[in-house]
Amino acid sequence: MKYPYKKLFVLFVFLFSVPLAADVSYDCFFTDNTLRVDYFQTGTASQEIISLDQIYREGEWPGTRSNLIDTLNLGQYLLKVYDLATNQLIFSHGYASIFGEWQTTDEAISGTFRTMHGTVRLPFPKRSVQLIIAKRNKKNVFINQFSTTIDPGSRFVNCEQKSFPYKINALISNGAPKNKVDLLIMGDGYTKKDLKKFHRDVKRYTDDLFRVSPFKERAKDFNVRTIDVISKDSGIDEPRKNQWKQTALGTSYNSLDLARYILSLSNKEIHDIAAMVPYDNIYILVNSPRYGGGGIFNCMATCYSGSEKGQPDWWSDYVFVHEFGHVFAGLADEYYTSDVAYNDLYPPDVEPWEPNITTLTNKEHLKWAALITPGTSIPTPWEKTRYDSLLSAAKQLDKKAADYDEKDKMLHQQAQAILDSPKYQGIVGCFEGAGYASQGIYRPAIDCRMFSKSLEGFCPVCRNAIERMINFQVN
Repeated sequence: MKYPYKKLFVLFVFLFSVPLAADVSYDCFFTDNTLRVDYFQTGTASQEIISLDQIYREGEWPGTRSNLIDTLNLGQYLLKVYDLATNQLIFSHGYASIFGEWQTTDEAISGTFRTMHGTVRLPFPKRSVQLIIAKRNKKNVFINQFSTTIDPGSRFVNCEQKSFPYKINALISNGAPKNKVDLLIMGDGYTKKDLKKFHRDVKRYTDDLFRVSPFKERAKDFNVRTIDVISKDSGIDEPRKNQWKQTALGTSYNSLDLARYILSLSNKEIHDIAAMVPYDNIYILVNSPRYGGGGIFNCMATCYSGSEKGQPDWWSDYVFVHEFGHVFAGLADEYYTSDVAYNDLYPPDVEPWEPNITTLTNKEHLKWAALITPGTSIPTPWEKTRYDSLLSAAKQLDKKAADYDEKDKMLHQQAQAILDSPKYQGIVGCFEGAGYASQGIYRPAIDCRMFSKSLEGFCPVCRNAIERMINFQVN
């Protein structure tokens, strides 16, 4: 099918910096509906082509109607929307994608081509717009990758009102979507018989989320809705075990070939169902006891529903809040001792866009300079050598030995004792070891929900980033 309004092109040389805030009148440019644009990303580690799939008109726009230009400078990608008649920037939105992460994997680096599906959403325009997707290059500069013009009155805008036999539940209601952060939680791998369990799981994890600062203090700024998505099978795919399940949302372990990473490539199906309600962020609970989860900024978050025998029961509580930090506030992983699928995700000579890690390439203008504890050395000394040696010793233990559990527990307790040392508590500095790298990348605090597998709260820098995002969305 040909799209007469479409002008598709890839731009490789046009540089773009984050837009300055502009006084854009929502009522002048937009209706109350949502415009959804689905697209394909195809390529390898060094190549990327974005092509249009489908454009939809959906229900109520849930986002802010005041802060239409995204000035937070977060995300690997940036959606920009211009009024075609005046060339005025009227909307922008930062985000990340599964494809963007996949490009750093061995498979992508080897030259294998993959295609993945993506979605961007914006308020439904009253007249024709130019939509541009830009991506950060290796120097963190946004470069336009894709552009198309959209006539909102075109017959090629799909206005079908899809329906699904799933129940909607308003778990937490604090006001109109345009004035709140709207979190949507759906389940995958829950059969009809499992729905009571899904409701218990949702209650448990939302209670966990709103017990942690700053979500605790800002709970009134959130709405939480659930959709009772029903799968044919209980559980989700576990490729390394040759275990395959027929589920509604297509989640799977072993995403990007990392055993514990849970994502879904069924993007269209997820967004079709999600359109039943207003939402800003999508969280998928998977009906599995096996440890795992995932979170990609303004894309999706996932979390397993409970712990296997032999695992601490609170691990899933940790995962749920940790992954929401990724999807909601763009927080980076601060840990560096666990296996990951990425290769050089953070180049040492480039400052990461994430608000809670730094390469110290611009020490005089450190992104969290205002929160540094007075008198703290930058970088900040800590017992890193001993901490690393303890965790290394734990990895080398013989798991078949009779005393494995005892020794493993002892070594991890000794490592945690370093993080709990009073001499580091309350200090904001630059502690080396973050972003999957032992050297050259720094985190703000000795410990944080984004660093250790514990029920530690968010550090001051992460709390500040979360507050900033809440303020941006509700004002």
